[in-house]
Amino acid sequence: MRILSQDKLLETLPVELREKSKTGQAYIEIRRKILLGEYQPDQIIIPREIEETYHVSNTSVQNILSRLAIEGLIKVLPIKRKTRATSAALGEYRVADLKMRDRMLTTRHGDFVSDVGKGGHPAYKETLLLKIDYADPEVAHLLDIAEGEKVIFHRNLQRRDKETVVCINDRYLPFWFVEMMPELEKPDSDVYELLRKLGKKPYWCTETVDSVPANTVERAMFGLSFDDPTFMFKIVRRSFDREGHPLEVQFLTDRGDIYRLHYSFHLYASDLPEALRDK
Repeated sequence: MRILSQDKLLETLPVELREKSKTGQAYIEIRRKILLGEYQPDQIIIPREIEETYHVSNTSVQNILSRLAIEGLIKVLPIKRKTRATSAALGEYRVADLKMRDRMLTTRHGDFVSDVGKGGHPAYKETLLLKIDYADPEVAHLLDIAEGEKVIFHRNLQRRDKETVVCINDRYLPFWFVEMMPELEKPDSDVYELLRKLGKKPYWCTETVDSVPANTVERAMFGLSFDDPTFMFKIVRRSFDREGHPLEVQFLTDRGDIYRLHYSFHLYASDLPEALRDK
């Protein structure tokens, strides 16, 4: 479904909502204020103020805010600094930016920094782990090598700024890449340029995308509140040369509330290079 107008969203309420209850009326009013712009994006919503304004319990307020967060109207963030108004709160609640078209756009062309940087967004990488590892059955299959063969493992965080991690990337490369390992630690490294330096010619890429809730480890790494309903894009990305030989595989976990993914592709399999049709 195309992105709905805010007027259309105002007309459509959850069917199970008890509109005549205090909680229902408070939810409708706060929802209306967000959709009409009376609450501005990033404005803090203080639970105690809702209790006092609408004469509802703290439990009811948490239910209201949770419902608004599920709708994407409220962002639930970890509290960074306790104040008197938030002393009993479990998270910090801010009005979400509803302009999805303004999210960070990735064209899926090139590596993260070169790709996202073209769109005017700041982007850099932080290496968490870089080591020689051994291919497990899944990695061996995706790289078309023998199980137990040496591979290069690179875990990095992709950042929009110092405060915001937008992606966790687990990348595996065949062992012939070993001489380029130090280059991967640079915050603006481009693996495709490094492959070219080794005489490899990355030509084609495939991606498989799933949408799933963030797990506890990912929430900690992304700095997400445990009440944040944000979903993640789980992407398996494989790169090939013209002959269809795998050059690398990435397991990406992207924040679904920040990223917009753009793809272009052939509509018919007959238009694809034969070596890559079944990849």
